[in-house]
Amino acid sequence: MKLNSHNTKRGEVLVYTIIWLVIFLMPVFMSRSGTGFDWYRIGHEWLRILPYLLVFVIHNFLLFPQLFLKRKRFEYIFITLLFVVIIATAWVLGGRYLVQSIEIFPSRPPGLLANRPGIPMPIRPWYVNFSEIILVSVLVVGFNAAIKLTVKWQEEEQKNRILEKEKLEAELAFLRNQVSPHFFMNTLNNIHALIDIDSENAKESIVKLSRLMRYLLYDSEKGETTLQKEVEFIKNYVELMKLRMVSDVRIELSFPGKIPEVKIPPLLFVSLVENAFKYGVSYQAKSFIGVFMRLDGDRINFRVNNSIHNSQPEKEKGGLGLKNLKKRLKLIYNDNFLLETKENDNSFEINIKLPLHGY
Repeated sequence: MKLNSHNTKRGEVLVYTIIWLVIFLMPVFMSRSGTGFDWYRIGHEWLRILPYLLVFVIHNFLLFPQLFLKRKRFEYIFITLLFVVIIATAWVLGGRYLVQSIEIFPSRPPGLLANRPGIPMPIRPWYVNFSEIILVSVLVVGFNAAIKLTVKWQEEEQKNRILEKEKLEAELAFLRNQVSPHFFMNTLNNIHALIDIDSENAKESIVKLSRLMRYLLYDSEKGETTLQKEVEFIKNYVELMKLRMVSDVRIELSFPGKIPEVKIPPLLFVSLVENAFKYGVSYQAKSFIGVFMRLDGDRINFRVNNSIHNSQPEKEKGGLGLKNLKKRLKLIYNDNFLLETKENDNSFEINIKLPLHGY
């Protein structure tokens, strides 16, 4: 999985291009009259914009990447301010003569700053122009720095999100290859014991185990599965777990009669079911486990509850997979999900609500 920084950079360049196009086109639209465009005024305004464009280019391509991003913050501030002062000084001292000496528009009167007949153009004091250039240049630098910091922050967020997703994908692969070794060992032992007692049940259990292993090894490897396959996996898992249970363990399953063909992330619910069996069953006291799925409009409501026993350590009641499940749901669904836990003296419950479509 790669960080798509090229699109981010391209978007940044597009923003700058649009902003400067708007800035340079504003004098054109504002000077339009019934007789056409006042190119004399337009040229004058364009030349006033030039020092700010120069400040932007130097800051964007040289000062910010070479100083700020390399954590030379003091040098960045000092050199940027010095550069702005130099630009303002040079433009105040030499800009007027430069403007007057360049023939940009042949149809205009000589010298862009010269007064047109009948239209006086007051010449402002030098310190007014100097202050204006300093102030606007600082605003240009600040705006440019804000955009670049925003882009940098977005890249870091995307990078962290990708790293977190890769980490959870590695954890999913670990879960897929592990769920769980002692479960398979105990299931095989139970099937072995059934062969002489109930051969038909033993054969059916082998079929269920093979389906479960096929799902773990192949179906879940694609990164997504159907809701129907996930439900079948849970049913097979629970049926195989029943082989180990004593009669004092009450197990209740409830799934929709008709399950729509929608895609969901694989192994999204199995950690909750596994934890319910792992921490909700006691061989010394009556226990219960409930696994329920309901479709409420465009939402999937998945609920697991299990009994709590006094000898159970407090930290184990939520199961080891709950924290990772929260992170995984956050990455996949952003904030479009709900995960609630309820606990009392006798039971622990986890309720998850997910969008039925849009994964």
